Amino acid sequence: MGKKQLITRRTALTGMAAGAGITIYTPRLSAQSGEVAVGAMVPITGPFNVSGQQYHFSLQMAQDEINAKGGVAGKKLKIVFEDVKDSNSVAVNAYLKVVRDINPPLVFLSSYTTQNLATEPEVTKAMIPGMYAGGGDAMHMKKNPWLFRIRPHDGLQALALAKHATEGMGKKKIGIIYVQNDFGQPGAIAAEKVVKASGAEVVGTEAYAFTDNDMSAQLQKLKNAGADCLICISYGKDGALVLKLLKEMNIDIPVVISSGVMVPAARNLIAPDELAKVNGVMDAYLAPERGPDVAAYIKNFKDRFKVDPDPFGSCYYDGAWIMKQVMDKVGTDRTKIRDELKTVKDFKGVTNVFSTDELGNMVHSLAVFSIKPGTRDPVFIRTITA
Repeated sequence: MGKKQLITRRTALTGMAAGAGITIYTPRLSAQSGEVAVGAMVPITGPFNVSGQQYHFSLQMAQDEINAKGGVAGKKLKIVFEDVKDSNSVAVNAYLKVVRDINPPLVFLSSYTTQNLATEPEVTKAMIPGMYAGGGDAMHMKKNPWLFRIRPHDGLQALALAKHATEGMGKKKIGIIYVQNDFGQPGAIAAEKVVKASGAEVVGTEAYAFTDNDMSAQLQKLKNAGADCLICISYGKDGALVLKLLKEMNIDIPVVISSGVMVPAARNLIAPDELAKVNGVMDAYLAPERGPDVAAYIKNFKDRFKVDPDPFGSCYYDGAWIMKQVMDKVGTDRTKIRDELKTVKDFKGVTNVFSTDELGNMVHSLAVFSIKPGTRDPVFIRTITA
């Protein structure tokens, strides 16, 4: 086929696609000569951006710092961001787009399990290593050899919530409220098992949809069932609403809540008096007293973005430095990167120590916090390790 015929055929295909409402992505050179381009699927806009903004910021900072130290595999690092919003289909299309456009050696996937479950089959087809932060156990149960989780999985979070409610707080009658999806339901099931194994009682479990604006009926049922503590497995905005409703309904029960509510962006949505009886978990204890590297990261992040970093988004910063270590050793061959990621052991990041297990999970502990009275400030209690 001659050059003129090829151009004509491409034009015709593009026109046909436009008429059918289909987008055809033609490859572009996102990485110039001397650059390594990797993809990042980020919920930049929409309700998922409570954590997505932090993910976006942390990778921007990692890119600049890595390039200041020589880049990756001897080349400048370029991170190509795609907004996945709050839609599974948008996440899949964004992944396909970045694969076609830049042919990356690695992709940072979404921080939400539902989006990653939708994208996972495409990762298998593309055979590109991916790092992700969505906590749902359904992801590692796929046993996809190309995927590596850079934060605690939800089974560990459920373990910590239940252990703290029972062993840590001494509560005996636990109510569980959770968002009904691939994140909340498995977490609730796992938490219930741990509560029962501790000798305490689960007096009720109540679910709500992510789009619900009123969970008062579910909360009233748990109160009526005699709950002396609530375990809440939620995202940021819906978890904030649960706490607001508890205050409005004068339900004076302590709450142990999941990490999505404990990050700074979510806590800022909640009045201090609504946090008065809240304990919760976060992926890590991210504070200056943990050492000079952590202190420098926190300061640089806040100076640049005017907000405090949180461990949920900052794990992508650590993931980028793990990627640098791996690519500096084996280059940009995808299979070699995958195989090297499987061997990561005791990598010390700003959020956690990373070691890859047989399911691709790289983080195996998280931190428990209370809230300083009259404030939104977390107070570290302890670390729980799997």
